Amino acid sequence: MMKNKRHTSHESDSPVYFNRSVFSRGIILVFTLVLLGFSPVLSSGKPTEHNIVKPKKGVDEVQEFDLSAVRLLDSPFKHAMDMDQKYMLELNPDRLLAPYFKSAGLKPKAKQYKGWESTPLSGHILGHYLSATSMMYAATGDKRFKQRVDYIVGQLDTCQQAGRDGYIGGIPDGRKLWREVENDTIKTEPFSLNGVWSPWYNLHKVYAGLRDAYVYTGNKEAKDVLIRYSDWAVDFSNHLTDAQFKHMLRCEYGGMNEVMADVYALTGQKKYLDLSRRFNDQVIFNPLAEGVDLLAGQHVNTQLPKIIGAAREYELDDSQKMKDVASYFWNEVTDKRIYINGEMGDGEHFGKLGDLHNRLGKASGETCNVYNMLKLTNHLMQWKPEARYAAYYERALYNDILASQDPETGMMTYFISLAPGFFKTFSDPYDSFWCCVGTGLENHAKYGADIYLHSDSDLYVNLFIPSVLNWEKKGLTLKQETHFPDSQKSKLKLSLDHPQKLV
Repeated sequence: MMKNKRHTSHESDSPVYFNRSVFSRGIILVFTLVLLGFSPVLSSGKPTEHNIVKPKKGVDEVQEFDLSAVRLLDSPFKHAMDMDQKYMLELNPDRLLAPYFKSAGLKPKAKQYKGWESTPLSGHILGHYLSATSMMYAATGDKRFKQRVDYIVGQLDTCQQAGRDGYIGGIPDGRKLWREVENDTIKTEPFSLNGVWSPWYNLHKVYAGLRDAYVYTGNKEAKDVLIRYSDWAVDFSNHLTDAQFKHMLRCEYGGMNEVMADVYALTGQKKYLDLSRRFNDQVIFNPLAEGVDLLAGQHVNTQLPKIIGAAREYELDDSQKMKDVASYFWNEVTDKRIYINGEMGDGEHFGKLGDLHNRLGKASGETCNVYNMLKLTNHLMQWKPEARYAAYYERALYNDILASQDPETGMMTYFISLAPGFFKTFSDPYDSFWCCVGTGLENHAKYGADIYLHSDSDLYVNLFIPSVLNWEKKGLTLKQETHFPDSQKSKLKLSLDHPQKLV
């Protein structure tokens, strides 16, 4: 690639690979900028410095910056983040905690919310909220979010101690459900286990929230609660034969394989990796590993978290099968099953290959799908940064994630309709609490993590979003000024603490 000299400010008309030499404080630096269009989103399931078990050598060619290293400047993304902050602070943690207190035999401090929070899925929003407030604290430094994280973790600890077995959950009669399963009473449907709405999917949100509270805010109590909760899952699972476990997995279970792999990374204890593997759905994984697409008719957001878990297992365990599962799924979906806005699925399900034109309906795009697809893209991008991953990310971030929020109220969509002439329906702040409200809380908290990636020597500038990056290890500050997409230019201003060479 050609190397050209430029001054501190650099302007580019299009996102392409290129090298540039730049000046800062009179010092010539060789600095590699890779403008791919967009980088993958930060995967909250990939803590780095907190890990005892590191990814296998050669798995991660590039890494994310800490979310705290980037601050957004004025833009539609900054506005979306501000509206998300406002909504988070309006929510009452005690109302989100109410079903957990009930499950622990304690008196709730406030009445639980309505909508999906007053169904057998009650409690699922708290996990998303804990993840979102943890990310928002890292992204802004606003101590109000750290205070909320610490409070929620402390209350969950209280519930866990009251239950005495490590279990915490907002599922009505949750312990009764798990006793039934242990006693081989297992009745499954795609979204029902013994009549309870996707219980493992529900629990996964809390596992992820506790993980993120530790990773993003350093709350050590969250790690302790997470480990005790994971021990409960290990003990419970040990009571089930493989046949019973597989039968149970016919019901949606979220990303339990991913989060158990993360607990393994945080602790180094193999029992969590073993449980992660038990959550692998071989009915889905085996065809994907062989390059066979049997996704028609499958519920999209049931499969996506499983695939993310496969990617995470590959990073920690170097399983070629798990790599093949994740890679083939991503390639197949983005090549053949994707809509123009980055969405996939109609009525939450995959259709027949080549049939997208007949599947442009009111429910053609579930926001949760893109939330998870971007997490998967993150893993693949770090294995080997390629423009095709960034190209998908660009499409999905602008046309789905940013577009999923009402810029006036901060509320979220469930579906982004592709039916001609149809409209968006946004959530009610206190009476909806759909799955896409939960992922929506997280989506707008972590825009800062999407903009820059790095290796030991290279800086990847992937998103045209006004922002400031502080690469503390290199003593480098980068300020990006842009009006993209209204303007096709982005100006980068560099300053450094000391002379250095980046190649």
